[in-house]
Amino acid sequence: MDLNANSFLTDKVLDFLTKVFQISLAPTILLTAWLMWGLFSGRLADVATMSPAQHAEALKTVTTLSLWLNVSLVVTVLSAGLIYLEVEALGVIYLLASAFLAFGLKFIMDALLGGESAKLMHGEASLAALREIQMMAYIIGVPGVLLAVRTLLSKIFNRGGRDLANLSYGKDASRTERKAPLIGALAKCWELPFCREGIRVRCPIFHAKTKCWKERVGCMCEENIILLAMGGAGGEDPDKTQPLNKQSGFIPIGDLLSKNAEEKKAAIPTRPGPRGVRIPTNPHLSEAQKRLRCHNCVIFNEHQRQKYQFLSAPVTLAVPALVFLEFDNLRHLIDQTLGFLDHLVGIVSMHAADSASLSKEISNNLGIEVILIICITLVTMTWAQRLLEYTMFKIKI
Repeated sequence: MDLNANSFLTDKVLDFLTKVFQISLAPTILLTAWLMWGLFSGRLADVATMSPAQHAEALKTVTTLSLWLNVSLVVTVLSAGLIYLEVEALGVIYLLASAFLAFGLKFIMDALLGGESAKLMHGEASLAALREIQMMAYIIGVPGVLLAVRTLLSKIFNRGGRDLANLSYGKDASRTERKAPLIGALAKCWELPFCREGIRVRCPIFHAKTKCWKERVGCMCEENIILLAMGGAGGEDPDKTQPLNKQSGFIPIGDLLSKNAEEKKAAIPTRPGPRGVRIPTNPHLSEAQKRLRCHNCVIFNEHQRQKYQFLSAPVTLAVPALVFLEFDNLRHLIDQTLGFLDHLVGIVSMHAADSASLSKEISNNLGIEVILIICITLVTMTWAQRLLEYTMFKIKI
């Protein structure tokens, strides 16, 4: 009853947030479009030529609409963040939108309008519009940073891992309560929770103290391992073996069946393995086919998940550590990149004399450079996580 109530409340909350998002999105788009139109059309710049009364009224209008835009944008960004909280790309989308408003819009204006862009930014109304655009960048950027950090932390500390149900080998295998190895990424197959105790006691991989994915043969994919692990191979505790007689509920059918099983076991092709143990092999499969079996095995994928959890934190934290160590070089690289972009703006707009405005605004402002570097760092950390996911779960190195 409580579960149904909680589910109902969750659906109600999501429905409410969806309506709030839809309602707030319309004024956000309209007010942003009005602000951009006034800026790009030159109408806001023309306010400087009006009478003092008209100038004050126009400036008041820009200020009021900017306030309402901030309110609607905050509601839109927060409601969208709650609705699509589990969408991993949302944080990156927010960061890119924030970077566009903070830097990209100015770059586009310089590239398309050249020297005319300075005229469009003339006057208090135009400057107020530019300040509002910068404020919009902060409003979108702060939740973007929080969402990006949340996504990264959830990937680092997430213990759920990947879905192991869509595999060809062992997808229905149950987990066994077993003492976890000190470093799961270095665990062998028989130390992982999907290894079955009944098979492990006679498994050649276990006795060789090796790994099934290294030998390309295991209990989930090779029936010869199961056959060797079945009773009658010796080494079994006689006190734990039930006698095959009528009193125990079994009817003996002679020695023919057991003799046939022993002959079948003896015919299994093997090769020398570690510790002198003979490892079963399948001569009918190529190495590529055996590798594909590993990639579709629940034990190997559990091993990949353990490796991902082990490497996730170092790979992610290596990015900000590298940024910290190379901070000055990174600032210099950003200055060079912005200078190159300004040079392109000068070529496209044919106003080379006015082509260094973007790099000057950013290069001489440590705060803006730090914000830009933080955004780049977060995006790079996200890409590093995705690259790790690709190597662990796609190509399965």
